[in-house]
Amino acid sequence: MAGKLREGYELVRGDEYPDYQVPTVEDGRHAGVISVGGLLLARIPKETVQERNAYYNSRANDQLQAVDNELMKANAHNTMTIQKPTRQSRVSFGGSRGQ
Repeated sequence: MAGKLREGYELVRGDEYPDYQVPTVEDGRHAGVISVGGLLLARIPKETVQERNAYYNSRANDQLQAVDNELMKANAHNTMTIQKPTRQSRVSFGGSRGQ
């Protein structure tokens, strides 16, 4: 949980929603925090999520670029070289069933 709090999550207190009867932790360090079955409710700002997603997308793109560069380097001296790889994803469900 400490890791999630460091990532930017914040615990949601029951008194933030006075119009609702929500279960909360009664005592201890997290008294007043919305809790169900030992799970605490937390939220994170949209900006933090967008920044994190942009960071990991950038890392993934850098890794793909590195793989492509290694592939092109490995094929530099072959007579049958591989062109720049193209990536695509395709998902299909079902299809035609011969009955």
